[in-house]
Amino acid sequence: MKKFLIFVLLLSVSISCTDQFEEINTNKNQPTAAQPKTLLPNVIFNLANENVSNAFDFGDIVAQYGGNYEYNELDIYNWGASSRFWNMYKWLNDINDIKKQAIVLNNKNYEAVSLILESYVISVITDTYGNVPYSESSKGEDGILKPVYDSQEQIYTKILENLTTANSIIETSKSIEGDLLFNGSMLKWKKFCNSLHVRLLMRVSNKTVVNTKLSEIISNPATYPLFASNLDNANYKYTGVFPNISPMTDGINRLYGYNIVMPSTHIVNTLITNNDPRLNEWIDPIAGTNNYKGVQPGLALDQIGEPTKYSRRAEDYFYTKTKITSIFMTYSELNFLLAEARQRNIITTGTAQVYYNTAVEASFNQWSVTMPANYLVTTAPYSATNDVLYTQKWLALYHTGVEAWIDWKRTGKPSFIQAGPGAKNGGKIPRRIMYPSIEQSVNAENNSAAVKAIGGDNINNKIWWDNF
Repeated sequence: MKKFLIFVLLLSVSISCTDQFEEINTNKNQPTAAQPKTLLPNVIFNLANENVSNAFDFGDIVAQYGGNYEYNELDIYNWGASSRFWNMYKWLNDINDIKKQAIVLNNKNYEAVSLILESYVISVITDTYGNVPYSESSKGEDGILKPVYDSQEQIYTKILENLTTANSIIETSKSIEGDLLFNGSMLKWKKFCNSLHVRLLMRVSNKTVVNTKLSEIISNPATYPLFASNLDNANYKYTGVFPNISPMTDGINRLYGYNIVMPSTHIVNTLITNNDPRLNEWIDPIAGTNNYKGVQPGLALDQIGEPTKYSRRAEDYFYTKTKITSIFMTYSELNFLLAEARQRNIITTGTAQVYYNTAVEASFNQWSVTMPANYLVTTAPYSATNDVLYTQKWLALYHTGVEAWIDWKRTGKPSFIQAGPGAKNGGKIPRRIMYPSIEQSVNAENNSAAVKAIGGDNINNKIWWDNF
C-alpha cells in the first residue's frame, strides 16, 4: 500500500509538470514567426541584387546594349535550360511569409506591399518562361511540394487583381518599418503599385482589351496616384558600405566581370548620331583615346577581336560604390507607356507627344545629364510614323532589369534589334527561357504538362502575350 501511494504521488507530479511544460518554456515576449518589418529589408535588398545582376549580365546582352568578348553563348543564342529567373521563387516564399503575417496582424500596408512585390516578382518569372507555378507556389508548408504550372493568362488575371487590391487597402497616413525602397512612404508604394499596373496592362494589351481599366487609372489620380517625378522612381539605392553595395561593384565584383560586356554599336552609334550627352555618362571611350566604338551584337568570338579596340562601360559605376542603383521602374518608363497608349488610342487622356517629351526629359534627369535644348525639336522629335518613341524608350530602359528585352518581345521595337551574324538560333532572337532542368526530375508531371501546353520547351516559342 505504501509503494502504491508513492507511485500515485509521483504520477500526479509528472502529469502536473507535463501540463505546464509548454507554458513554462514559452517566451511570451518573443514572436513565434518572423515579423514583416524584419523580413522586408532582406527581400528588398536581395531583389535589388537580382535585378542588377540580371540587368548587367543578361539584360544588356539580350536587349543588345552590349556584347560579351568572351563566353558569349548568350549573344549567339546558344541557350540551354536555365534557373536564372527561377531562383526568384525563393524571394517569393519570403514575400508570402510577409503576407501571411500581415494578415494575422491585420496590417493592410504590409499586406499591400507583399502583393505589389509578389506581382513584380511573378511577372518577371512568367514573362521570361511563360507558364509557371503560381497558385500553388510557396505552399511547401501546406504539403504542396510539386506545384502545378498556371497558364500565363491565369497568372496575369491574378496579378492585375492583386494590384487593384493593393491600391485599395493602402493607408497612406501610416508608414511601415523595414522599407529600404521608399523609406516607409505608403504614398510612394501606392504610386509604384499603379505605375506597375500600367506597365502590366500594356504588357497584355495585344491579347486582351485593357482600355477601361487603364483609362480608369489615368483619369482618377486621387484614387490611383502614379509616379509624378523622378523622386517617385522605384530605384533601390545602395549605401556604399559593405555589404550594401551592388553585385557589379568593386568589392564584390571584379573589373573583368564588369567589363566583359562591351557597349554595342546600337547604343554607341545612336548616342553619337543624336549628340546625346548620355554617351559620356554611360560609356568610356576606347582606352587611351577620345574615340568611341561599339561591338556589333551577336558576333562569333573569332569575329570580335581584342576588347581593347572597343569602348567600355563607364568604369565610374564600378569604382564608385553608390553609383549603381537597382532600377525597378521609373517615371520615364511610365510616360513612355502612356505615350504608346495614347498613340494607339487605348486612352484618350493627354497627348502622345506630351507624354513622350516628358519621358525623354525624365530619362536625362534620372541620370543627372542635361538634355540639349533642341533635342525634342530637331534631334528626336515625337513621331507616330517611325521608331523614335521606342528607340528613346530603349535608351531610357538601360539597366532596368530585363525590361527592354521583354518590351521588345511585345512590340518588336526598336527594329534595329536583330540576330547577329554569329547567331546559332536560325537567325531568331529568343522569346523565352527554357525551364530549369531540375524541374524535369523534381516536378516532372507538372513540368511535362506545361511543356505540352506551350508547344515545347524551346527558346523560340512565344509566350501568351507575345503577339508581334
